[in-house]
Amino acid sequence: AAEERIAAFQQRAVRAEVRALAANEVADPEDAAAFLSLDGYVRDDGEVDAEQIRADLKALLKAKPHLA
Repeated sequence: AAEERIAAFQQRAVRAEVRALAANEVADPEDAAAFLSLDGYVRDDGEVDAEQIRADLKALLKAKPHLA
């Protein structure tokens, strides 16, 4: 049960970070959260990998410029 709560918290943290980083880049930050796979953004130390999110947002906007 504790591991499930931790995983859920991490997913919420990742989603919040994606939306925050996408706020100035994407017309609707929820679109970024919907298009990116949120599973790979927690580093081994438990922190959200903001640099990887930024890189993936850049790639997403290159592939789907209409989201900007």
